[in-house]
Amino acid sequence: MDLQAYNKLSYGVYIIASGDKDKKNAFVCTAAIQVTADPPKIAVVCNKNNHTTGIIKEKKNFSVSVLSQNYQPLTLGTFGFRTGKDFDKFGKATFIYGTETGVPIVLDDIIAWFECELEQSVDVGTHIIFVGKVLQSQTIAENETPLTYKYYHEIKKGIVHKNAPSNNQ
Repeated sequence: MDLQAYNKLSYGVYIIASGDKDKKNAFVCTAAIQVTADPPKIAVVCNKNNHTTGIIKEKKNFSVSVLSQNYQPLTLGTFGFRTGKDFDKFGKATFIYGTETGVPIVLDDIIAWFECELEQSVDVGTHIIFVGKVLQSQTIAENETPLTYKYYHEIKKGIVHKNAPSNNQ
């Protein structure tokens, strides 16, 4: 099987957060899609080993922050390559809490965000697909370009975390 064929699929790069004021975490995700427009729903794919996965299951919420192509490396380093089990990812981050679910929404280096209430989850082996109903959303930077996995990988020469669904090594 040619695993490199997977690199031809289009991916964005997002920060997925979950929790509330008492317990929260977030991670960088390359698998988030709009599922329906009416009602508005988004699906995200999370590795079962991610700390955030357990929080999504417990709190029944998640947010999706769409990263800008002009992101700062510190943002990806904080949310993508450190575990929230022993590091406060929100310590220096700019974020708000959603008005509907109380979910944290990361604002650093993003162009839009979505606040979602968990409706369904599908176990797909090493990962879980979470489907959420979008309760609130906002565009932050109308004229900026969203970060794609291709741009991150080919132009920025970024590496992929071992838990990412797009890691085909």
